[in-house]
Amino acid sequence: MKVIYPVCIFQTKDEYMVFVPDLNTNNTYGKTLEEALYMAQDLIATYILEDLEDVSRNEIPKQSKIEDINIKEVQDYWEIEDKDVVSSFKTLVVVDLDEFVQKWGNKSIRKNLTIPQWLNTKAEALNINFSQVLQEALMQKISKE
Repeated sequence: MKVIYPVCIFQTKDEYMVFVPDLNTNNTYGKTLEEALYMAQDLIATYILEDLEDVSRNEIPKQSKIEDINIKEVQDYWEIEDKDVVSSFKTLVVVDLDEFVQKWGNKSIRKNLTIPQWLNTKAEALNINFSQVLQEALMQKISKE
């Protein structure tokens, strides 16, 4: 399923700030326009998919028409000074939620691994959860990079 949301982009000398008015004034940024648009897709997909997991809310937030978004109101809301803005514009961001879930979903997958027999014997004797240890080690390794 694809969704399309209008976003407001403000270019400063250092970055591109992206605001998604339809998603409770959520925002993100990127050093380049490409990175900012990618981050906008990520923000929208994450917001919607986390929202859908919440049993109390299971509908996708309504998308405004781009012509109904007032970029000056967004700028004023976020207190972005005119002197800091090199350029600003509105655009639409398309997000393929199915692709996002396939790439980043929390669905568990099976992995086979090989360890020395002595290590397996000791770990089993201590009732160590192999999946838990592997997940923790991978998260620790990823967070260092």
